[in-house]
Amino acid sequence: MKGTPGSNGRGRFLERLAKKTAGFLLAKISSPRHRHWHGLEAAGPIKKIIVIRQHNQFGDVLCTVPLLRALRSKFSPDELAVVVSPQNIDAITGCKHVTSLINYDKLTFYRKPALFFTFVRNLRKDYDLLLVPSNVSISLTNDLLAFLVKARTKIGPRSLESKPNKTSSVYDIAVDLRWEKSIAHQSFRNMKVAEPLGITRSDSSGQLEYEVDKKTLDEVAAFIVRASGKSGRRVALHAGAGKLPNRWNVVNFARLSDLLHNELDAEIFLTEGPMDHDVIEHLINIIKVPFIRVRNKTVSFIAGLLKEMDMVVTNDTGIMHLSAAVGTPTLSLFGPTDPLQWAPLGSKHRFILGRGGDINTIEVTKAFSSASKLLRKS
Repeated sequence: MKGTPGSNGRGRFLERLAKKTAGFLLAKISSPRHRHWHGLEAAGPIKKIIVIRQHNQFGDVLCTVPLLRALRSKFSPDELAVVVSPQNIDAITGCKHVTSLINYDKLTFYRKPALFFTFVRNLRKDYDLLLVPSNVSISLTNDLLAFLVKARTKIGPRSLESKPNKTSSVYDIAVDLRWEKSIAHQSFRNMKVAEPLGITRSDSSGQLEYEVDKKTLDEVAAFIVRASGKSGRRVALHAGAGKLPNRWNVVNFARLSDLLHNELDAEIFLTEGPMDHDVIEHLINIIKVPFIRVRNKTVSFIAGLLKEMDMVVTNDTGIMHLSAAVGTPTLSLFGPTDPLQWAPLGSKHRFILGRGGDINTIEVTKAFSSASKLLRKS
């Protein structure tokens, strides 16, 4: 029997109550461990690192890659593990710097408690270093997991933009996370927690990475041959986004596709995520040029497809980050969100910001002009 709205409300209430209680107890039982950092040599070699990054959305998690790359470069660890949620595990799957992923699947733990104990054992592997990056919000769950981790040194947030972390006592070194102009982008904000290790934004370009395995690339190549067979320019359009204010009107995407196809002889691919069905249905009913619809595919497959494109035009959403991570020139469209924080870094990419935080003030002709310049450079 499915839960009623009332039962769902009670479930959320009980979860919030449990979290609040757990936070209170954690603050009481975890004595302040803050120690001054005396240098890497004093602490001993760092060969096993664990990073907790289980909260926030796909793009936020993918923006952790520059931190992981910097850790790999500085320490060359034998093990670099990342704790991640099942919703976002694919964001780190393509990161070559990670040796293992630890899946924090709390819904499965509720059904099969034995798996939770297996999960905890993976946290107790005598790590040399634990890091908990935070760029958007502080997570009590992260602090609870950090408490369970067995690590010689634990580093996490003491505050985020002056908001104190009430359970920062679980960390040996607690960092005040403040966003100066020099660390506006989310890639660098994720790296801020590693400053006590001597890692700064100068250690990274902030660009993302996502590697696609050969088998998937072969599947993508076969898909393109079956769907198209042409060898001309390919442009992917992503008209969806989880947040409505982040969506450029589908009429605009339809007009842009006309220009790209008719003026630049570009073949149009429409990518679709699990929540984009209604948006794409609207788009395919008004689009006037041939297109290839890409739906019901894995994140890895979509990454491989984007890699084969000459350019991607997308709203500010996870696909934007994934497209940039595979190295494809990306034109991103912004409304209420800040492109200086979220737009892909690197000379291959461009963004357009709508006036007054309204994405639909972006004119189709302006988007086409920017897209044309990117295509000619690619």
